[in-house]
Amino acid sequence: MTDFQPILLYPVRDAFARKQFLTASLVALAGMIVPIIPLLILTGYCARIMRQIIDQDIDPSMLEWQGSNWGELLKEGTRISAVRLVYGLPIILFIGCGIVSMLSSPIFFNSTSSGDHNPSAPMGAISLIAGIGIFFLAMVVSLPLGIIIGAAESHTVAKQSFNAGLRVSEWWPILRNNLGQFVGVYLFTLIAGFVLSIGIQIATITVVLICVVPFLMVAYSTYLTLVLSALFAKVYVSGRKALQATTFPEVKIIK
Repeated sequence: MTDFQPILLYPVRDAFARKQFLTASLVALAGMIVPIIPLLILTGYCARIMRQIIDQDIDPSMLEWQGSNWGELLKEGTRISAVRLVYGLPIILFIGCGIVSMLSSPIFFNSTSSGDHNPSAPMGAISLIAGIGIFFLAMVVSLPLGIIIGAAESHTVAKQSFNAGLRVSEWWPILRNNLGQFVGVYLFTLIAGFVLSIGIQIATITVVLICVVPFLMVAYSTYLTLVLSALFAKVYVSGRKALQATTFPEVKIIK
């Protein structure tokens, strides 16, 4: 059974870790000003931490930002983000279709002048209901997809290859052999995201906290990004061990 406590604490475990966490938060904050690139660099940094866990089977620790090759971090972050995009494409398409369907409904409702019978009004209602249904379907599909993406990106980090993340036959047995913990990590993701949204709502209605909401949000989301990356790497290692134990069972020698 994986011990999650060291993972939850590692971003702020000691003075060195807190210094690196502050740098990571500043990189994430830069992502609110400069689009995409800072977030890709942060993703690459998380990939380095994941590889530390996957290759050495140890508890995670924050890595030194100073002296890091930020170009390599950008490259790794781009690779991971590309894998996420490939698997997330169905959700993007669902949401796009839902938006189009919902936005088209007023066109049917307003196709005739006010007071006249509108024969296309039922089409407007159907379009609106279809749009809502598509959004609901996207939400349902995203639940298992989040778990799949966690396994695929962990395998991408392990093999340092974009194509590895797409080779489902390689990482699927690892996911299957530790499905419970993969699901647990994803549920933690949902709960943490819910806590973040509630915290933001509370902060925005207070005069004092509203000024620091962006900074609190960045720090919290950076912490979650670091922790979730490490959690997925840890359960990936556990799944890989379970698969190896199944594939190559220990042979007992009877004397």
